[in-house]
Amino acid sequence: MVSHTQRIEAQCYRLHAAPPLGALLRVGESPVYAVVREIWHEPLDPTRPLAPRGETLESEDEIYAANPQLSAMLTTRFAAVVVGYGDGTDLRPGLPDQPPGLHSFVSLCDLGELARFASDLRWLRLMLADRTPVGDTALSLFLRRAADSVDDRRGFLKRAGQALVAELFSEPLRMQALLREVLA
Repeated sequence: MVSHTQRIEAQCYRLHAAPPLGALLRVGESPVYAVVREIWHEPLDPTRPLAPRGETLESEDEIYAANPQLSAMLTTRFAAVVVGYGDGTDLRPGLPDQPPGLHSFVSLCDLGELARFASDLRWLRLMLADRTPVGDTALSLFLRRAADSVDDRRGFLKRAGQALVAELFSEPLRMQALLREVLA
């Protein structure tokens, strides 16, 4: 794992087994909360680029069956934006005073933890700081997941929309695009 106060990068135990884009993660024992913003697959050894395989095969499954060593030579990694941390029994939006440890365990938050975290929208500013299309897509997916985790979906989306309008008043095109993605 690569650990910063603003983001984490982690390697998955299994190839193609990353948490979904926009998912809320709990990292470490004194938890740091982060939202998945990017997922990629690559060789474990960057000096050994991939060669094309499977010219006569019909599916990726056939490629892995014919080349079982690939699962040991490739990896899936993901990056996540830090949006909060645990402080005793409270979940706090914002950056922690220290990044998670390098061997911290990373797990998906359950729906209850997601609903508790999402109820305080102050974390929104941290995700909006990433002004890239992939960052905005991760944010909209997170907002949709959060809305599905709360009892009052419509009320949550209304509050989130109002917060987006307040934060992005000087970026109306970005705001409109985000609102469209969230409500899609």
